[in-house]
Amino acid sequence: MRRLQVSLALVGILFAVSCSRGVAKFMGKTVEVPRFAIAVELSDQAERRLHGIGETVKVIAYFDGDALPGQGRYNPPFRDVYLGSDEKLVDGNLVARFDNGTVLLSDWNRLSDKDYFVTINIVSARKAYPNNLLDCADPISQKIQSFAGKTIQVKCRLIGEPSAPSR
Repeated sequence: MRRLQVSLALVGILFAVSCSRGVAKFMGKTVEVPRFAIAVELSDQAERRLHGIGETVKVIAYFDGDALPGQGRYNPPFRDVYLGSDEKLVDGNLVARFDNGTVLLSDWNRLSDKDYFVTINIVSARKAYPNNLLDCADPISQKIQSFAGKTIQVKCRLIGEPSAPSR
């Protein structure tokens, strides 16, 4: 038993030392996803339409990355190491907070770069209407470090709504 405890302690120490730039926090068999938020800015027309039918907005975050040699799997449309996803409804201020996510340690250990990718997709929540009503900026895909501790602003309009004139 003592040998197992020492071995687990050493694994934890080695894991902590290997964490890239403080991106990861070891939590048993999972790694904490750094906290971030997505603030959705709706066009006036989109805001009126969603409010009028009692619809809200959902933000989906997908986590994936590139694999160590021989550690990947074919996961289209994701990269070779799919870490999972998280979905949040926006709050009254149109902000979705991602603050309690984790990924499996076994998957995280297969990454060639611990600064993995986050891809954000924003849709209407389909609670009041069966189809997505929103046209948001193309899905945002960046490394987790560019999200960590930040609130990212994304503009959305109704599908088919003309874009705002350039300034």
